[in-house]
Amino acid sequence: GAIFFNHESERRTSEYVSRKITQSVVRIFLKKQKKLFLGDIKGKIDWGYAKDYAEIAWKIMHHKKPEFFIIASGKTFSVKHFAKSCFEYVGLNYKKYLKVDKKLLRKSKTSNLKGDIKKAKKLINYKVKTNLKNIIKIMMDDELRKYNQ
Repeated sequence: GAIFFNHESERRTSEYVSRKITQSVVRIFLKKQKKLFLGDIKGKIDWGYAKDYAEIAWKIMHHKKPEFFIIASGKTFSVKHFAKSCFEYVGLNYKKYLKVDKKLLRKSKTSNLKGDIKKAKKLINYKVKTNLKNIIKIMMDDELRKYNQ
């Protein structure tokens, strides 16, 4: 068995903050939207890539002995960092477009969860393949491609 931390991808729906951000940033870049409204931009997330997690899930299922693993990136970055990086990807200053809307704040007891991946590294040779910068590139390129067809 395993616990998989946030696994982002270009297939996420817009209810997820990562996808809401990438869609909005591209729309702002193309002048189809004026602002990006988010709630808690200070909350930190352990962002991983879904494709990597699917590969490691296969590896876990084929591990000789049943074990319990935590699969994550082992690093946390804030929602603000994610949004700022997406804006930078298209050459925009996030400060002009990102607005905090208190109505979007969710009650959460956890604002910083980081996965401990030591056991997975040791027993199944788990390596983080896709870092946050590359996740953002994948998601932003996918979003931009939709408007360039």
